[in-house]
Amino acid sequence: MIPGKSYTPNDVIAAAWRRRWWIVVPFAALATVALGYAMSVSYNYRSIATIQVLPDSASALVRDGAQQQSVGDRLSSIGQETLTRTRLERIISDLDLYAGLRQSTVMENVIARMRSDITFQMTDRDMFQLGYTARDPQVALATATRLTALFLDENARSRRERADAETTFLDTQLEEARTKLEAQERKLEAYRLQHSGELPSQLQSNVQEVNNNQMRLRALQDLQGRDNDQKVFLQRQLEFSPATDNPGGAASVGRPAAAGNSGAPGDDGDDLAGAKANLRALELRLTPEHPDVQRAKQRVATLLQLAAADRGVAGTAGSPATNRRNPRTMDIQNQIDVLDRQTASRAVEERQLRARIDEYNRRVDAAPLRESEITSLNRDYDDTKRMYSSLLQRRQDAGMRASLERKDVGDRFQVLDPARLPEKPFSPSRRNYFAVGLLAALVFSLTLAAVIEYRDSSMRTDEDVTVSLRLPVLATIPVLNRPVSGGTR
Repeated sequence: MIPGKSYTPNDVIAAAWRRRWWIVVPFAALATVALGYAMSVSYNYRSIATIQVLPDSASALVRDGAQQQSVGDRLSSIGQETLTRTRLERIISDLDLYAGLRQSTVMENVIARMRSDITFQMTDRDMFQLGYTARDPQVALATATRLTALFLDENARSRRERADAETTFLDTQLEEARTKLEAQERKLEAYRLQHSGELPSQLQSNVQEVNNNQMRLRALQDLQGRDNDQKVFLQRQLEFSPATDNPGGAASVGRPAAAGNSGAPGDDGDDLAGAKANLRALELRLTPEHPDVQRAKQRVATLLQLAAADRGVAGTAGSPATNRRNPRTMDIQNQIDVLDRQTASRAVEERQLRARIDEYNRRVDAAPLRESEITSLNRDYDDTKRMYSSLLQRRQDAGMRASLERKDVGDRFQVLDPARLPEKPFSPSRRNYFAVGLLAALVFSLTLAAVIEYRDSSMRTDEDVTVSLRLPVLATIPVLNRPVSGGTR
C-alpha cells in the first residue's frame, strides 16, 4: 500500500484480482474443513413427555388464598426436589449414561451435564413438558420415561409429606396457643378474684349500693332523732312523776287521778289490752327485729308486771302501810332504757353503714384504674383467643387436606403425551454449521489478502511514482502482449 494514495473501487477490484489466489486457496481449504466438521458432528435426539395438571375441586375447598400456590411455582418446587443428585445418580447408574464422561471427570460435572440435558418448561396454564436430550434416541426415550415416572411419584410423595408436615407444625403451634390461652384465662380470673367488687362491670351496682346505704343512713338518723325526742319527753315526764305510791292514796297507777276513778286494776287492764292490740298490728306490718315491735313487746311486758303487782296489793289491803315504787315511773324508766339500748345499737349500725359507704366509694373510685388494667388483660386474651381460633381452623383444614392427599384426591398429574422414540435429530443443524464455516472462511481469506496488499508498497503506475516519490514522470514503457520472434514476449 502506497502512503498518501487514494484508492478507488477499481483499485480495490484490481488488488483483489492480483491477490485472487490468496483468497481462493484459503477459502477452499477452510470451506473443506467446515464441511468435514459439520458432517462429523453427532446428532442429538430429544424425547419429550407432555403432562397435564388436574386440579381436584375437593382439595380446593379446604385451601385458603394464602395456601393456594400457582401451578408454575409448584412445578418448579417439585422439579427441584426431583432433580436431586441422589436421584440423578441412580438414573445414571441404572441406564449407564455418560460412560466416557464419568471416566474423565468427577460425578458433580456429570450431574451438571445431565441437568443441562433435561428440559422442563410450561406450555400452558396447566400443562408442561419434560424431556431429555441424548445422542442415542433409545437412551433419550428411556431417560425421559424414567424422569416422567420419577416426577409423578415425587409429586404424590411431596404432596403427602407437605400435608403431614403442615399438620404436625400446626399441632405444635396449636398446643402452644392453647397453653398461652389457658395462662391468660388463669391470669384474668385471678385478677377478677383479687379485685372483686372493683371491676368496671360492678360499677353500677357499687353506685347503687352507695345510694342505698346513704338512704339507710338517713333513715337511721331520722329514727335516732325521733328516739332522742322521745327520750327527752320521757325524761320530762319522769321528773314530774312521784317517786313512790301510797297504798291508800288516790293516785292511780300509770296516770293521774280522775273523777270517779279510784285506780282499780281494771284501768291497767285496759292499757294492757291496748298494748297487746298494738303489738299484734305491728307484727303484721313489721319484722320481729324492728325497733317499734321490740318497744311494743317491752310495753306489754311492763304492763303485765304492773298487773301482777296490783293483784298482789289487793290481796294484802289490810297489811300495814308500806311505800313502794310508782309503776308509772318504772314504765317511763323502762322505756328510757329501751331507747338507750336502741340508740347504742343504731350508733353501731351507723358506723357500719358509714364504713360500707366508704368501702363502696373506694370501689367506685378504683373502677377507672381497674378498667384500664382489665382492658389490657382482655386485649391480650382476645389476641391470644383469635390466634388460637385461627390456628384451630387452619389445623382442621390441614387435617382435611392431609386426608385428601392420602386418599389421592388432590391435584394429580396426567400424562397426555408419553415420551416417544425421536425419529429425527433435535440438534445440531449441519447446514447451519457449514454456512457458518463458509462465512468464516470467506472472512479469513479476504482479511489475509487485505493484509498482504497492505504490506505491499510496489509502484505500478506513474501516479504511484508521483504520489510516492513526488517526482515528475517523463516517460512510461507500455506492456507488450504480442509475440516476438523466438517465441518470447
